[in-house]
Amino acid sequence: MLILYIETNMIMAVAKGRDLEAEQLLRNPPPSINIAIPSICYIEAINTYRKDKEYQLKFQAEMDKQINESIRDQKSIHAKSFSRHLQKASIENTLLLNDIQNRFSEIINLLLDNAETINFQNNIIQEIGSQVFLEKETLLIKNDLMENLILQSILDHANQHPNKQKVFISGNTKDFRKQNVQQILNSAGIEYFSNTKDFLGWLESQSS
Repeated sequence: MLILYIETNMIMAVAKGRDLEAEQLLRNPPPSINIAIPSICYIEAINTYRKDKEYQLKFQAEMDKQINESIRDQKSIHAKSFSRHLQKASIENTLLLNDIQNRFSEIINLLLDNAETINFQNNIIQEIGSQVFLEKETLLIKNDLMENLILQSILDHANQHPNKQKVFISGNTKDFRKQNVQQILNSAGIEYFSNTKDFLGWLESQSS
């Protein structure tokens, strides 16, 4: 049995239609794969979705404002054309928001039903807290408590399963591809991939 660790980045990639391979994998995982995700990732994903939705709604409000301004211009033929295009764009933007919301809700429910949730232990909070309290912080991922919680939760879970093959997929290469993070992932027996396509290629090679 292979343990596949995922995090917030994959949830948002599926919700936004950016990673079709990830969506297919999460919907129909091979029986040999156990998907695991830190519980904190659900909160981070919901917060990320909320912020993205607020931005899209502000964009929608600006389009509505421009539509009203264009309609008031009774002389320019360009204003009328501009207004028609904006009205169409406004409708498409609303439909797009609905698509993202539906995919987001669906993938969250799918993971809650089928993936193992990793609840971080008290020792993880204590360890990260003690590192922050130091005069010079010693966090593995600098200036990002959330990503440190995700990483430590995965490492703690991996250490509880030393004899299992383990893989971590995350498009967040800025944090998880750092040399010190890669070293500690390797020491825990975790293979890292930055995208689902590369992981599936590797998985296929393992069975050939």
